Amino acid sequence: MKKKFTTGFISRFWWLPLLTGLIAIGFGIWCLCAPMQSLPVMAYVFAGIMCAAGVANLVVAFSNTSYSGWGWSLCLAILELIAGIWMFCIPAPELTLTFMYIIGIWILVVAINGVCESCMLMAYNPVWVIWMILLLFCTIGFSIIWLTNPIQSLYVEWLWLGISLIAYGLYRVSFSISMKRLGRYTDGLL
Repeated sequence: MKKKFTTGFISRFWWLPLLTGLIAIGFGIWCLCAPMQSLPVMAYVFAGIMCAAGVANLVVAFSNTSYSGWGWSLCLAILELIAGIWMFCIPAPELTLTFMYIIGIWILVVAINGVCESCMLMAYNPVWVIWMILLLFCTIGFSIIWLTNPIQSLYVEWLWLGISLIAYGLYRVSFSISMKRLGRYTDGLL
């Protein structure tokens, strides 16, 4: 027995990428303004966000199993929960160093995932999709620069991390606008 896809499931939650985008932009600006003070706080906030995102992805995965991408949501949820709980278990001095690598890898992974999300919207709004993909490629480039050597030139690397977070945040805000327009374009079907 096949489940029916929930009407408006995608466009109904347009505000979630907007919220995550604004948070990423805020952390990016904070990272650029006060890199040494922001790192320990960002590490614990990020661990909490990873746990919350894991729970949210579990809800998405199990609430709509007829959606073809529900397995990816489940895998992402498990990885996010493991990473978040693991980060809370690491002592504070080691957490700061570990966080520098985890955030770089996370930005890289979510940017690549974002390219897939954006391509899904290509039929509905090609202009916005091109803008979003350009932002994501910038994000991928900045995160690779960050990951190549996050410790040696800390201030310059914080510049790359801050810019990566801002670029990813701008993508999420753009994606949110596209999701809302998608809901209007399809009369609430998606």
